[in-house]
Amino acid sequence: MRTVEKVSVIGGGGVRVPLLLHGLLRRSQQLSLEEIVLTDTVPERARLMAALGEAMRDHLGSRTRIRVSEDLDEVFEGVAFAFSAVRTGGAAARIQDERIALRYGLIGQETTGIGGMSMALRTIPVVLSLIERMQRRAPNAWFLNFTNPSGLIVEALHEEGYEHVVGLCDAPSGLKSDLCRYLGIDEDKVAIAYQGLNHLGFIQSVRIEGVETLPALLEGAEDLCAGVRTLGFFGPELIRGLGLLPNEYLYYFYRRQAAYERELQLDETRGEMVLGWNERLYREVGEALQRGDAQDALACYRAILAARRNSYMSEVTATQHDRGITADTIFTEEGYEGLALRVMTALSGQGDQELHLNVPSRGTSEVLMADEVGELTCDVDEHGAHPRPTLPLPFGPRGLVRQVKDYERLTVRAALHGDREAALQAAMAHPLIGDRAVAAACLDHLLAAHREHLPQFS
Repeated sequence: MRTVEKVSVIGGGGVRVPLLLHGLLRRSQQLSLEEIVLTDTVPERARLMAALGEAMRDHLGSRTRIRVSEDLDEVFEGVAFAFSAVRTGGAAARIQDERIALRYGLIGQETTGIGGMSMALRTIPVVLSLIERMQRRAPNAWFLNFTNPSGLIVEALHEEGYEHVVGLCDAPSGLKSDLCRYLGIDEDKVAIAYQGLNHLGFIQSVRIEGVETLPALLEGAEDLCAGVRTLGFFGPELIRGLGLLPNEYLYYFYRRQAAYERELQLDETRGEMVLGWNERLYREVGEALQRGDAQDALACYRAILAARRNSYMSEVTATQHDRGITADTIFTEEGYEGLALRVMTALSGQGDQELHLNVPSRGTSEVLMADEVGELTCDVDEHGAHPRPTLPLPFGPRGLVRQVKDYERLTVRAALHGDREAALQAAMAHPLIGDRAVAAACLDHLLAAHREHLPQFS
């Protein structure tokens, strides 16, 4: 069993970091965790998150140290796990991606289409520099990637030869949780088979205590779509036609025109909405901490983050009902942080896990080549994440996964080498972009807007 004495969080000023800190502190004795180090390009935000962590630590009775450092060598020195949650260019760059894309008739969502490409182009070199530095200071450490677009980032890291990397996204586990809640069944009694790419995947099998139940769920698709919020985005006819349960982000592919038209109608993009939530959170939490009222700071944090998470995708899908997250449950839901902690415990040899992660397929998928990264059901142990053999995908979903994977490979080439032609080929391969003339105009606009974050294209 591997001890976990030190964990680092890059992007430690992010608003979801206290969720991770809460999970780490709850398990600090089990993990033998002595220290958590936060670092961020905006150090005062990392200090704010560290202060919230200290308030939780005192409540939980943990002795783990929490500190902030601006020295990356110190951040990585002797670390067991490094969590990456960076956002190159911050919220302002995301908003530019969204606004510029809409001007060219394209969806600018931050993880798919031209918006996802723009984010990847400016983020891949940054994350590569981080993992290279980590390898020098802690060659046996694991790099756990939450940075978006997560699967594409992991694709780049593996193409560059880094093996101790997994990509994390709580969307598959969140869909399973919602499904189990709808069925009224404990999650440990349900096994799902999941396959695809990050933010583009499908549940292919739902086994309850060993019995396959997906056909029965599809037969009752009306009730299923009414009871599981994200499936309701698609409607029973589409769900039944697929014969699969889609990841929520497939809304942008299967309801593309509706998503685009809805974005045009909104006064604010999603990035602008999130920026508003975040600025309020930083302001109100900071004011409470300045007053010396840590409990009020935690209460503000819980309330604002719950409201933000309940609003997720509501603007583009025009849905009003929330996810049922409250201030009281924000630290017990364990979506983002629960997945992170399960990966850590498995990789440190403290109990094998079945998880859905972004890893190379290793020949387990008929859609992906062995060295290509997919979001797959994995058995995770102290030796790594091992994808299970996948079920065949139907022709439509299979073609979509393959098409977007080709886009990802070309985007990695563009990001690594500053190759504009590769970026245009990637854009033509992506079903949400396609047209070369439109792609070229939009890409050039994005490259100019983000010039300071794209030195490889200069």
